[in-house]
Amino acid sequence: MTVPIGHSNVVVVGLDGSDSAQRAVAWAAQEAVRRDASLRIVHAELPLPADALDMTGMARSALHDEAMAWVQKAISEANEVAPGVEVQVRVEVNTPAWLLEQESAAAALVVVGSRGLGGFTGLLLGSVAVALSCHAKCPVVIVRGADPVLDGPVVVGVNGSPQNWHVLDRAFEEAVARGTSLVAVHAWRPPMRNARIAETVGIVWSELDSVRHALVKQRLEACADRHPGVRVESHVVHGSPAQRLVEHSEGASLLVVGSRGTGGLRGLMLGSTSQSVLRHALSPVLLVRPGLDEQTDEALLDG
Repeated sequence: MTVPIGHSNVVVVGLDGSDSAQRAVAWAAQEAVRRDASLRIVHAELPLPADALDMTGMARSALHDEAMAWVQKAISEANEVAPGVEVQVRVEVNTPAWLLEQESAAAALVVVGSRGLGGFTGLLLGSVAVALSCHAKCPVVIVRGADPVLDGPVVVGVNGSPQNWHVLDRAFEEAVARGTSLVAVHAWRPPMRNARIAETVGIVWSELDSVRHALVKQRLEACADRHPGVRVESHVVHGSPAQRLVEHSEGASLLVVGSRGTGGLRGLMLGSTSQSVLRHALSPVLLVRPGLDEQTDEALLDG
């Protein structure tokens, strides 16, 4: 079996004891089976506060016991949804982002839930996912949706940025690996405030739509040449790119986005579209870091 993305045949999943993390474990276990890979469950025990008095070690021991209970529950969940999957475990006192970043160097994929303990979505998306988007050595999946669809299409956004070549190529790879179709979405907002000016100089929105259809066709054909046999459905629509991607994520097996915007601040932050998608998508989201495979980027640009 061809493993589509990553450096080794291991799927890493972060565990923090939350229901969201348990769903991530189930998804990661099924993904590991699909890739014929092993599953590595990683939990970071948080360090005790600097002013905490734990002379007997009871507090540390209690936290470790709680962690191992979560791990055993996760192993049971993995074996239930993916019988026979090989499970590895790493439990260490550390910060989650650093530990998962370290694990990403030898992983095909790192998987995390969308909501950590306490229900603070922003805690995860503002720290772990953002840190991984900047520093992970492999793609990252944030598992969204109460019951992720496994056999739906792969959805990807199309735009005119150089980084988009890399995202599109990854989306095609995922569609090939899953034996499913690809839904490509290009959304743009016509500058309605200039409608009168546009009319005066003879510009009509349908002509601009045609230009964008041509852009989408050119980009998809370039990737399709590298990944023949994928059935592609494309949509050029008006509106917010994030909103349109979220709408198309319903029933999808995966939504593929880039980890940064087009403002040139490489590695500093998630782009606004990616941030919105991570908070509202109805399917798991694959976050692709540009630069993990520069040769792929160059081949697409040259082709």
